[in-house]
Amino acid sequence: MLVIALSALTPLLMMILAGYFTYRYMVLPENSAEVLNGFVYYFTLPALLFCSLATTPFDEIAQGRFIAGYMLALLVIYIVGFLASKFILKGHFTENTMRACSACFPNSGYLGLPIMMYLFDGSRQALLATTLGIILPIVIVILIVSSFALHHADKSQPRIRIVWDIVLSMCKAPMIGASLIGAVFSFMQYELPDFLETGLHNFGMASVPCALFSVGILLAKNKMEMKVMNIGMVNSIKLIIHPLLTAMCLLAFGVKGTMLLMGILLTGMPVAAISCVLAESNKTLEAETSATFLFSMVLYIPMLYLTLLVTDMWGLSLV
Repeated sequence: MLVIALSALTPLLMMILAGYFTYRYMVLPENSAEVLNGFVYYFTLPALLFCSLATTPFDEIAQGRFIAGYMLALLVIYIVGFLASKFILKGHFTENTMRACSACFPNSGYLGLPIMMYLFDGSRQALLATTLGIILPIVIVILIVSSFALHHADKSQPRIRIVWDIVLSMCKAPMIGASLIGAVFSFMQYELPDFLETGLHNFGMASVPCALFSVGILLAKNKMEMKVMNIGMVNSIKLIIHPLLTAMCLLAFGVKGTMLLMGILLTGMPVAAISCVLAESNKTLEAETSATFLFSMVLYIPMLYLTLLVTDMWGLSLV
């Protein structure tokens, strides 16, 4: 297990270091991070989300109890992260939104598949749970987009107009639009041609190296501020409170056994790189979010061991 965790994390760290030293030695232009994040936000990540949803049978996506428990935990942690940032760190609205995103958005897109496939011996159930773990956090993107749209809205306008502007902003967000279209494809049972499915998937997977390379640039560019309290609070919520709350929510909806353990492990993943992309896109807490992301990966391995130890004591073993 240690080998697979290190094997999954090492490429992430290498990509971040590559971006860091690239900026330090001025190999690429000054605005490289902005360009890469724009590429991920508008092109590669929407392609990956669309492909993931469009190629997953709708009856497999519709795991009602698991989805309800998993989503409830995501939303509650988002609120907890927002309120903790507001009242403990005294952040303003956009800062609270970004910290809430980091606190609840797991890195299941990159780490989820290799780690879950290893832990559960490549089972179909693990693949399904991981797919849902990648898809469901899109709701957090919707919350972030609507939150920023609300914050920037002209409050002197009629409420109907404000709501319309928020809905329009969400529809224009590439990740949200791509996810909705992918869900429609799945529901209507449309099949993508093999060449298109492969092409979209490969194109979408460029999100990972581009986002991580950009994180390295931001760490070098913004002279990472060691705000221990800020970083520690967000990571405590993400790596400890989130999986504990997920366990309670899934149990409340009647999810037991292997699916319960998978849900706990998926939400216990470190902060997602998409948080850094969203922070850069909205020019909010770029340096802090990158530092939070980096430290969550360092803390992940001991937390994974601890999670498996505790779940095994409660009868949720991998065997």
